[in-house]
Amino acid sequence: MSDTQLTRPDEAIALRLIQAIRADAEVVCTPDQVDLVSVTFDVAAAGAEPSNLTYKPRIDRKTRTILFTGGSAEGTKGTVMTATAVYRITPRA
Repeated sequence: MSDTQLTRPDEAIALRLIQAIRADAEVVCTPDQVDLVSVTFDVAAAGAEPSNLTYKPRIDRKTRTILFTGGSAEGTKGTVMTATAVYRITPRA
C-alpha cells in the first residue's frame, strides 16, 4: 500500500518531503547519526498529487552538533510545501 493510500495528499507530501530532507541530512553528516529535534511544514497550495512533485532538500547550516536544514515540494505550478528541520548530530559509537 502506498503512502497516499494511508494518508491525505497533504500528509503524504509532508512525509515524502521529510524523507528527502532526512536522507540529505544523513549523507551530509556521515558517519555520524542524525536525530530529528524539530520540523515545521508550511503549505503553499493544496490539491497536488504527491507522486507528481519534485522534492528538493537543502542544508542551511551545520555546526559540530546541530544541522539546520529544510526543503520544498514543487510542482509545475510552483512550490506546494516547504519545511524547515533541525537535527542533532551524534557521533556513532
